[in-house]
Amino acid sequence: MKLQFVSYDNIDIIKSNLKSWVDNFKQDSSEWLQEELGNALFSDTKFAEIPDFSLDMTADKPFLTEAENVKRIYGNLRFLSDSQASDERLWAGLCLGPFWDYVKYRWDIDKKCTVGNVQQHFFFGFGARRSLTRNALSRLWWIGRLTYDEKRPDPWELTKFVCESSDYIMHILERNTSNNPSIIRPFLGAIIEAKAQGLPIDTNIVGELAKYLNLLGGIYILDCLPEQRIHDKILAKANEICKVPDKVTA
Repeated sequence: MKLQFVSYDNIDIIKSNLKSWVDNFKQDSSEWLQEELGNALFSDTKFAEIPDFSLDMTADKPFLTEAENVKRIYGNLRFLSDSQASDERLWAGLCLGPFWDYVKYRWDIDKKCTVGNVQQHFFFGFGARRSLTRNALSRLWWIGRLTYDEKRPDPWELTKFVCESSDYIMHILERNTSNNPSIIRPFLGAIIEAKAQGLPIDTNIVGELAKYLNLLGGIYILDCLPEQRIHDKILAKANEICKVPDKVTA
């Protein structure tokens, strides 16, 4: 597989014409776009070819494939830097190219073929941070980047937990404190430990803990705080929220 990108000029043209072209995203490929643009849709990146890989599209409920597809996208594209993985041109190239069918499957584009859905899942449709978790493929890469932990017996344990609920992804990965694995990993590890202790962890509790993490970010420089201390504070807060006496010294 050759990694290709879509230039900003082409992206701008596509976005400015989405109202007229949106129904074409129901087609079987993006070949029609090259005809509309009158020039090459894709350009080659500097990267060497990588082994071909596919994404899981077997579940009746597409969200159930999320954890597996995080493994495939992040596992195969782990060499990208954070800067490269924040570039709309790369993800647009993959969404319009080899993973066109996946984007349509995951976000039900044929039934929900609106300008908004096409823009946010094939391209970047919001501000920089939010777009990374809404584009169909950058979302998978960034979940992997922030949750993959090779120090654990199962490096994908945190990934699997986050992918249990789309609300977890929203609460945890779309906040300002969520750009550093050294913050997110101890945060998630504490939640998993709280759940193992029998605390009733659900999306509401995770949302409250994510807000608390944001508050901590206003008190401490979280990037400089030891991971164990982040873990202990989140675990203690989980016990407090669930009305269980502290078992951990913060």
